[in-house]
Amino acid sequence: MTYYGTRFGCRWGLPHDMLRLGENPHQIWEKCKLCGKTFHWNKGYKGRVENEAYLKAHVREFAQEFGATKRVFKKLYNPEQVIIKL
Repeated sequence: MTYYGTRFGCRWGLPHDMLRLGENPHQIWEKCKLCGKTFHWNKGYKGRVENEAYLKAHVREFAQEFGATKRVFKKLYNPEQVIIKL
């Protein structure tokens, strides 16, 4: 199981927002719209990329309201539910 912490690697602790730059049979190139960091993913057997690292970088696209990515979803789309009120 993949653990998604509270810091996701981009600005202000948010997940990356990826933009695909290019692709060929051996690699995929992507760039984050927020921080400008460039990623390349090597394709292995049958044209597949490393699943766990790819999912961690693309957690914004795969976040759902329930399940393992519920904290990410709430942080992005319902930030008032994440704030602890004393």
